[in-house]
Amino acid sequence: MPVTLVVKRRGEPELPPVSFDGPRIVIGRGSSCELRVPDASVSARHASVRASGAHWTIVDEGSTNGTRLNGEKLAVQSPRPLKTGDVLGLGRIEISVKLGAAPTSSQNATRELALQLVARSLGDATTGAAVVVREGPDAGARLELARGEPRTIGRDPRCALRLTDPAVPPIALEIALEGGRARATVRDARGKARLGDRALEERETFGWGDGALLFVGATTLVLEDPVARALDASAHGDDEKLRPESLAPPPAEPEPVAPAPVVEEPPPPPPKPERPPYDRRRSWRGATLAFEVVAVILALIVLGGSIAGLWWLLKK
Repeated sequence: MPVTLVVKRRGEPELPPVSFDGPRIVIGRGSSCELRVPDASVSARHASVRASGAHWTIVDEGSTNGTRLNGEKLAVQSPRPLKTGDVLGLGRIEISVKLGAAPTSSQNATRELALQLVARSLGDATTGAAVVVREGPDAGARLELARGEPRTIGRDPRCALRLTDPAVPPIALEIALEGGRARATVRDARGKARLGDRALEERETFGWGDGALLFVGATTLVLEDPVARALDASAHGDDEKLRPESLAPPPAEPEPVAPAPVVEEPPPPPPKPERPPYDRRRSWRGATLAFEVVAVILALIVLGGSIAGLWWLLKK
């Protein structure tokens, strides 16, 4: 079962994934590693991912800064099982793990990954690979190379790098970047092209490394590739010992808290009708009127009784 690894330097975007299906994938800064990680915090032979039956394990190979599995530091040479979603920590480098079917990546893909890491560490000011005319009538001329775009060199006006040397054929060479390496093809042997001391045949394709001299006609060309040069140099430097606190995984970001729902307050109750103020004078007036009515009634009763009594006496 293949294993896919996604590499990133802490604080930077992820690099393209690379997949492996061998019994052991050595990860480190050294040039012989299957997954080359050119960062000074990574040891030359830092860790290895090993196949164990249908499973994979991670092993620290005695690195300077140690290997972490999901934040936990591993003991040296003590295999730990891996699963999809695990994150390995190698110095400043984080590697996400995915298990399952995937096409195996080529050596060019892993080299491209290493070159991208180096280019990021060098910054935007670093120029890419270029062919420079070292000697000849066109000394100082320069041709920048781009990945996947073959460029031609010769006297033909259509050439990307046009030379005026009469000993150079119309189209002498074709050069392209493949897997982070410059590869050139001799298009016309009349220029008697040589890479260093080695004569080149017509239609021969060859690797052209940083700093190597190529002679065609009376012109000397040199390949300048500062990123590849830095990659090669990284394999021989000393490990950078990091402080323990810088190796700890960054604190997890707090989960966003949903705002509390807005509860509308009920409308206030309607105001109670106010009772009219107590009027003492009106109350007193009402009481006086009632007393007068009762007095009149009593007077009428007494008067009626007197009349009845008088009538009864007269009747006798």
